Amino acid sequence: MSKEELRARYIAIRKEIDDKYSRSEEICKEIVSLEEFSKANTIALYISLKDEVSTDYLIRESLLRGKMVAFPRVHGEQLRFYKYNLSDKLEKSRFGVYEPLESSIYIDKNRIDLIIVPGICFDKSGNRLGFGKGYYDRYLKNMRGLSIGICFKEQIVDLVETDENDVRIKRLIYK
Repeated sequence: MSKEELRARYIAIRKEIDDKYSRSEEICKEIVSLEEFSKANTIALYISLKDEVSTDYLIRESLLRGKMVAFPRVHGEQLRFYKYNLSDKLEKSRFGVYEPLESSIYIDKNRIDLIIVPGICFDKSGNRLGFGKGYYDRYLKNMRGLSIGICFKEQIVDLVETDENDVRIKRLIYK
């Protein structure tokens, strides 16, 4: 199956998943229980779309525990992360996702201790299939922080075919 076919299939599967909210919270609670989370000062997260694992719980917990939270913003072909506080305004991007304003405080990649990575599907070796633009793969290249992919168990596949541009995540959490 090609990446495009796999992408279409798992986008459709993801739409049909029940109890997304409670399972999302379980995934986020598992992340919060990790030693790496406790030690992390700066956590890069994404603002979830309707059918993705919701990061709401993780965002709240991170801020409550005094962590610096950073959200992505697309700049040309690159992803950049910006500091986020609950009072900060967000804007909808051309891809339909919410991003920090360009005037927000930029966070250098080397300051990020933990990054939570979305995906359409993953294999258990840490290979992921995203939307095909390569933003996360370019960002994760040479990243020192821990990358954690999160998804629902229905999004786990036997194998995600990779090429030289794909970057494997270091840990996968799913429910």
